Amino acid sequence: MGGVRVQMRPDHSGRLAIIVIAASLAVAVANFFLFSRENSVVWDLHRASEGWINPNLTIFAAMTLVIIGGMVMTWGRHSLAELGLLRGWVARLLVSLAVGWAIIQATALASALAGGMEAALHPAWREPGAGMVIGLLVAMVLGTALFEDGLFRGYLLPQIHLALGERIAGETSRLIAALLICSAIFAVWHLPTILLNREVSPGAVAGALAYMMLGGMMLGLLYLRTGRLEIVIAVHALVNAPTLVVATPVPGSMLAGLMGVAAIMAGPLLSRERWSLRLIRIEAL
Repeated sequence: MGGVRVQMRPDHSGRLAIIVIAASLAVAVANFFLFSRENSVVWDLHRASEGWINPNLTIFAAMTLVIIGGMVMTWGRHSLAELGLLRGWVARLLVSLAVGWAIIQATALASALAGGMEAALHPAWREPGAGMVIGLLVAMVLGTALFEDGLFRGYLLPQIHLALGERIAGETSRLIAALLICSAIFAVWHLPTILLNREVSPGAVAGALAYMMLGGMMLGLLYLRTGRLEIVIAVHALVNAPTLVVATPVPGSMLAGLMGVAAIMAGPLLSRERWSLRLIRIEAL
C-alpha cells in the first residue's frame, strides 16, 4: 500500500502514563524553580552569554536527554525512526529551517512593502540584539521544539492511535481521535507554564489553553501529513521564533503559521510522495 507509513512498537498503558507524568512533573518543576525565577542558574547563564544561551535551550535540552533519550528510547526501546526521524534527518531539518526561514523573510518583506513601509532592519536586531534573536531560534530548534515534538508528535500521537485499536472504526477516524486527544494533553501539559508566566484569570487561562490546543492540532496534523518529525520541528521553531530580518506590520508568528498551513496542505510532497489528501498510516511493529 502506498503513502507515508510510520511503524512503532506499542507501549503498555503503564509506561505511557509514567512517561507523560514524568514529563509533566519535569516541566512544572523547571518552570517553578528555574524559568519563573530571574536569579536562577538558567537566567544567570542567559545574561552571562548575552542572550546566546536561552533558558529554553538549557531546560528543554536536559528534558530531551532524560525523557526522550532515557525514558522513551532507552527504557521504552524506541528508535529515532519510530519517532519519525529517519536517516539524514539532521540535514533535512537544516534544509527545512533554511527554506522556511527564507519564505518567512520574503513574505515579511512583501507585506512591509504592500503596507507602504520602507525595507528596514527589524528593531529586535538592535534591541535586545543579535544574541537574543539567534539564541531564541537555536533554543526553539534544539530545545523546545525538539522536545515537545519528539514527545507529543513523534511518540505520544502514534501511541494513542495504536492504543485506540479497533475501538474506533476506520483508520482516518482513529488518527483524528488520536490527534484530538494528544492535542488536549499537549494543552493541559502547558498549564504550569501558563499559570506561572501569564496573567492568572479564568479568561486568560482558557484562552491560553485554547491556543495551545490549536497549536498542538496544527503541529500534529503536519506530522500526520508528512510522517517526518524534522519538518514539524522546523515549523514549530519558526512559529515560536520567526527571526525576522525586516520590520513588518504583520507578526512574524502569523507569517510562520501561514507557512505551516501551506506545509500541511503540501503534505506528502514534503516526504517525496505523490500529493494526496491522505494522512499517514501508523502501524504496529
